[in-house]
Order: sequence, then structure tokens, then C-alpha cells
Amino acid sequence: MRRWPTLVLAGLMVLTCAPQAFAWAWAQTSSASLDQFQEEAKRTRLGPAIGVDQRTVDLLIQIDRRYKPLKAKLTREMSSDLHRLRQLLQNPNPGEDEVRTILHGMFQKRQETLALQQKQLEEEMAVLTPVQQARYLIFLMGLRQQMAKEALNLRGAPGGSRPPQGGAVGEIPAVQPSR
Repeated sequence: MRRWPTLVLAGLMVLTCAPQAFAWAWAQTSSASLDQFQEEAKRTRLGPAIGVDQRTVDLLIQIDRRYKPLKAKLTREMSSDLHRLRQLLQNPNPGEDEVRTILHGMFQKRQETLALQQKQLEEEMAVLTPVQQARYLIFLMGLRQQMAKEALNLRGAPGGSRPPQGGAVGEIPAVQPSR
């Protein structure tokens, strides 16, 4: 009977973390190129876009460089946990304790990731005025969209098509609920 909450939590965690894990795995062949693209875009376009000098741009890039490896490590760990969870769920009767342990670790890593993102954002915002902060956030959102397109181009996706979705990616066997 207690199996339902655990399976529901597992499903929610997969839905929550799968996009990040998939995006990380999808971009691995070109992550260095994407990092270079992002940094070069910031270095050349950020100053004029938000109204700051090159010293401030360099400071923002330095802050990003400091947090990037920490966030990447957590993303790799969550991807590994998700892989372990999928393997475990291939079993018709996965061990609840093991599922719970993996889920707990994934939730914890997600919280750590959010905390790092928040801390980085606070550091970045501390060097900008409110108007610059707003322009910076809009700049970052546009840059993320550009990077997603660039990732597809680097992978050689014809016509900007999307990476494969559904089907075998993340699929787990269906089980009958226990009563």
C-alpha cells in the first residue's frame, strides 16, 4: 500500500529532472563549444545589451566561471541517479528503500542546484542596477534560446529538428497497481 507514494514521487522526479539530464547528455559532445559560444556572446554583446562597461562584463563572466563546474557536477550526478533509477524501475518489484534513497539524493541535488543558481544570481545582481538586472535576465533568456539552437546545429540535426522524444528515451515498463 505504501508503494504508491514512492512510485508517484519517482514519476514526479523523472518528469522534473529528465529535461535537465537529457539536455546535459544531448550537449555533451559539444559542451565545450557551447560554453565558448556563451562566453563569447557575453563578452561581445552583453555590455551594449545591458549598458555596462567591459570590466563589469568580465566580472559577470568570472562569476559564471566560478559556478559552472559546481552546477555541472550536480547535473552529472543527477543524470547518474536518474540512470540508476531507470535501471531499478525495470524490475517489476523495485526495492522501495533503494528507490527512496535514490529519490532523496536526486531531490537533495536539485535543491543544491537551485541554491547554487540563486547564489550566483545574487552575486551577479549585486554588481548591476535594477534596470541592468532586468536587461541581464532578458539577455540570458535570449542567449539560452540561441544556445539550444546552436546545440542542435552542432549535433547536425537537419533543419533544426528537435532531439528524439518519447519512445525509448526514459521509458519504463508499465506495472499493475498493487491493491
